[in-house]
Amino acid sequence: MTFLRVILVLFLVQNTVAQSISGKVVDEKSKPIEAVNVYFDGTTIGTLTDKNGNFTLNFGAKLNSILVISCLGYNSEYITNFKPNEFLNIKLNMSVNVLREVVVQRDGFPREQKMEVFKKQFLGTTKHGKSTVIENEEDIYFAYDANTKVLEAFADNPLRIINNSLGYKINYQLVKFDCKLYPWTTKPKAVRNCYYAGLTRFESISNLAKIKKKRNAVYDGSRLHFFRSVAANNWKNDGFRLFIKSWEVNPAAFFAVKDTLDFKKITVTTNKYQPAIVKILAEFDLFRKGDQSKIIFETDTFFVDKLGNNSHSDKIYFSGSMSEQKVGDMLPMDYGIN
Repeated sequence: MTFLRVILVLFLVQNTVAQSISGKVVDEKSKPIEAVNVYFDGTTIGTLTDKNGNFTLNFGAKLNSILVISCLGYNSEYITNFKPNEFLNIKLNMSVNVLREVVVQRDGFPREQKMEVFKKQFLGTTKHGKSTVIENEEDIYFAYDANTKVLEAFADNPLRIINNSLGYKINYQLVKFDCKLYPWTTKPKAVRNCYYAGLTRFESISNLAKIKKKRNAVYDGSRLHFFRSVAANNWKNDGFRLFIKSWEVNPAAFFAVKDTLDFKKITVTTNKYQPAIVKILAEFDLFRKGDQSKIIFETDTFFVDKLGNNSHSDKIYFSGSMSEQKVGDMLPMDYGIN
């Protein structure tokens, strides 16, 4: 079991029928650990170990995700390959707590402004993003390089995020946050680009009808909706329209879908409208119900599973409407999946 680095590709556990998995979590002295989080990343599928360190986790067919075992005071474990219905014996090692010295950087960039940049880029600026709260902001610390204009954020403990607007509590283990600012200012709006990644566990804290309505509205036209639509070749029914420059094109001519075991393999036909930018293989505009987004591919092949996970999230970029949805508008990957 090894730590998974920044690119969190979720195509590792392959199952074909409804399954369950059981196990026991112990410490370095083989003593059981109670209240350990055991969950599939990005989903609501999770549980806690009992007083004997035991757990049982039920999950649906064809789930492809990283199994995370996490507990405060211990190094997390990530299981990427196991047989369905097997019993897992998991040992957690105690983490080394390093007291970080708080250094006041004389960079003209106060912590309050850094936090403002972080929350706008991480939680988002939509109505849901603005109302979402990080309960333990004090666990977030920053590093800013005045030469490269890059702001980094770190957190030793999982972020406890409450999204009352969509009715979710999110446990977010921040893996990476890099934000490139424009050179002439450190104002929160002056962000050139930003990238973050992490591991998430969702818990529903409300199932009121009005909350469900909000969730449906967020899903409608989201990136999750888009990738499921691409995999199902359901562009028209889902209302997505594809354009190259100002010309509407047939998605089937540019996105070939092939079944491969539990995944859909998507092959993108490249178009050379950005010859000066070598990495870009294809670029399209997306329209849906008046919303416009741009999608850029640095890969011509990717895979999508039943949940809508795509295998190359680090090489597929969005701008426009879809890029505005951050953690404050994030839904679990198993949303709407029976």
